Amino acid sequence: MKKTKGKKSGRIFILVSALCLALLIGCVPITSDGNKRSGVESNGASEEEKIPQEEEGTSQQEIEITGKVIRVDENSILFLQDGEESGGLADFDTSAPLFYDKHGKKIEREALRPGMRIRLSAAANGTYMERYPLGITGVQKVCVLEQQNDMIGLYLDILKEIYDTDAALNDDISTVALDLTAAENLTEQEKESIRFLLWSQLTKEQTHLADSAIKPLNVILSTWEELTQEGLIDVGNLYFPEGVLITMKAGETKNNSFRFDVEKWRSGLGAIGYESCKGTFKDGAGTYRLGDAWIS
Repeated sequence: MKKTKGKKSGRIFILVSALCLALLIGCVPITSDGNKRSGVESNGASEEEKIPQEEEGTSQQEIEITGKVIRVDENSILFLQDGEESGGLADFDTSAPLFYDKHGKKIEREALRPGMRIRLSAAANGTYMERYPLGITGVQKVCVLEQQNDMIGLYLDILKEIYDTDAALNDDISTVALDLTAAENLTEQEKESIRFLLWSQLTKEQTHLADSAIKPLNVILSTWEELTQEGLIDVGNLYFPEGVLITMKAGETKNNSFRFDVEKWRSGLGAIGYESCKGTFKDGAGTYRLGDAWIS
C-alpha cells in the first residue's frame, strides 16, 4: 500500500510542477511583433527596448514613385508614372510634402512645371485611392530630377484646336476617335493619357452648357479600319454618323522639335486638316505652328 501511495504522490507532484511551469511560460510578455521577449533584462530594460528611437525610425520603409508632371493644379499635381506595368496617370495632394530641386535644395511647390520628372517619397502606410487617375496619399517628399518636354500638354493643345476648328463637323456627335498610331514621339501610356485628358476637358466644357440636348462625349483611341470593323463608319456613304475621327501623324522629336500632320474627318465632304506643321519645345514648354490648311 505504501508503494502504491508513493506512486500517486509522485504523479501529483509531477502534474503540479508541470502546471506551474506552464503558468510561468504563459506569463512571458509578447512583443508587438508577436514574438516572446526574453525575461533577462539589463539596467531595467530588455535588449529590444535598448534600440535607439532614431535607429528604429530609419528601419521604416518608404515607397518611391517616379514619373513626369502633367499638370500643376492649386492643391494637387497630376503626373504620369514611369513603367509599362505601373505606368498611368496619378495625382497627389500638395499641402503636406516638402519639395526639392535636383541638387537637394528646398523649393516651393509653385516651381514645379509640366514636363518635369519627379520622384515621390511616400510613407509605407500610405494608401492608394482606387480611381482614375490613381490617388496617392502619404506623400512626404517630392524631388525634381530633370526638366523634360511637356509632350502631352502640346498634343492636347493641338488636338483641342483641331477639334474646335469647323465646329459644324461636331454637330450631334457622341464620339471623338483619336488615331495616334503614327505618332512616333509618344509612348502607349502617353497616348492613353491624352485620350483621357481630352475627354475630361471636353466633358468639363459640356457641363457649362445649358443645352440638355447635347450628347455626352466619349473619346476613344481608334483607327479608320477599327471603326469600320465595328460598324461605326458607313463605308458606302463615307460618313461617320455619331462622331469625328482626328488623326495625327508625327515624327520623332529631334533637337526639341518635330513635324506633324493633323486632320479631322466626319465624311467624304466634311473634313479639314493641316500639313507640314511643326512643334517646338523650349525649357520643356511646347508651342506649335500649323502648316498648309486644306478642306473638303
